[in-house]
Amino acid sequence: MSKWRCHCFNEPDISKFFMSELSNEMFEERAKEYYAMYESFVKGVRRVSDKIPVGGPALASRDDFLEAFLKRVKEGKLPMDFISLHHYGCAPWELNAGKKKLCVDNLLEKHRRKMEIINRCGFGNVSILIDEWGAASHGYYNREECPMLMFRESEEFAAYYARLIHDVVYSDMKIEKMMICLSGQHEMTEDFSGFRNFFTLNFIRKPIYNAHILAAKLHEGLLKEEHSTENLFVVPTKNEKGEYSVLLTYASECFEEDIPAIEESVTFEEDIKGKQVTVWCIDKNTTNPYRCYQKFGVDTLNDEQIQMLREEGNLKPVLQEEYNGQIKLNLTPNCTYLITIGEKL
Repeated sequence: MSKWRCHCFNEPDISKFFMSELSNEMFEERAKEYYAMYESFVKGVRRVSDKIPVGGPALASRDDFLEAFLKRVKEGKLPMDFISLHHYGCAPWELNAGKKKLCVDNLLEKHRRKMEIINRCGFGNVSILIDEWGAASHGYYNREECPMLMFRESEEFAAYYARLIHDVVYSDMKIEKMMICLSGQHEMTEDFSGFRNFFTLNFIRKPIYNAHILAAKLHEGLLKEEHSTENLFVVPTKNEKGEYSVLLTYASECFEEDIPAIEESVTFEEDIKGKQVTVWCIDKNTTNPYRCYQKFGVDTLNDEQIQMLREEGNLKPVLQEEYNGQIKLNLTPNCTYLITIGEKL
């Protein structure tokens, strides 16, 4: 359990869990009550073991709640091994009203504001855990509440995730871990309707699931990003064995199809000729069951179509051969690639 991170309650700053819809005066009282709960929580955990990390508050969104809580923790000199936050890029009603679009910086801007509070309260050196993140909130909403949530089914979400990784690792975000939230699938009645999950009703893999698989193949050694192509975001990594793993996505700021398809060559300065190169791809026509489903033009899938879509969702290399000096990629809007360079053949 010394590897577990235990936090007190979930999203205490919103009405659905702890806060309720209260006046500003009552908000202060409820904030004090949550602090008292946290104090009892850390004392109880420490009574069992002082090796178990404790923290909180698993904040949903409210900056004023975070600041009030951290100030009391500081004044009370309570343990705080990590700070847990929830970040969502936008809400469905913001998408519907056109107030926001699908954009990574929406999420990161929220983190920047929280970090200003954390630093101001004297917790700048504490680990930051994003134990819920999403491009949009409300996983139990689908296209019925917000038609734009269909991005959760397509290559757009995979590109969003790859861009998010890029922007986090090449900035000073000080985020130790990020965990996607997938609640919502309990209400599924069909395969593709915009709920927030990795698999459809018939266990067809979505692009966002496969994007997580590709990202897991990155190495710990982060290299410098070097290219001049607009809208291309590259995360090159290398391990101690000299093997490369490169994640890249080609996408506009709001993940719209408003950039041209181009061909790009990937080269490596090191002499790696003779080694095996493997390329995986998620784009509009590759590893994309939802786009295949659209081409079927049916509402109800038969068993044969379900099996075809399951096969389409299985990650398979689009290229696997001996490296000969360069790798050519066809970059289309919202494509995501992973390139690995392994042992000599």
